[in-house]
Amino acid sequence: MIVYERSENLNQMQGLQVGEAMRNKHIAIFVIALVAVAILAWYESLSRLSGGPNSATAHWTEYVLTKNGNHTQLQASYSDGQVSTEQILWLNFDNRTAVYNYFGCTPSMPGCTLDGCAFTVLNDTATEYRVKVYCAPGA
Repeated sequence: MIVYERSENLNQMQGLQVGEAMRNKHIAIFVIALVAVAILAWYESLSRLSGGPNSATAHWTEYVLTKNGNHTQLQASYSDGQVSTEQILWLNFDNRTAVYNYFGCTPSMPGCTLDGCAFTVLNDTATEYRVKVYCAPGA
């Protein structure tokens, strides 16, 4: 019977060791997760430079409106090299007043600005309306 008691005690000790190992494993997983959350929070709090408003460098966009069937095509070229083209279905290029008012600044409004950026008409012909919006650093 003594052998049986030792075997029972050994099983209880092994059970305690397994339970303690599992508890330590769960604590380690919790601590690792807590550290990961803290690192992620720190990373997200870092400031980042953006090319949007209040940019540290000057940036510009050149817009070209042209007739495309019974609507207007808009091509935008950005100072970072990107170019986009879209169709403005509701804007009739032959309606010059509507074309001028598309930007909110017209050729007859010298010194007009868009969101604090200089607006300049580069070309105003029957086939093309080209403007440039230049934003100084900090604008």
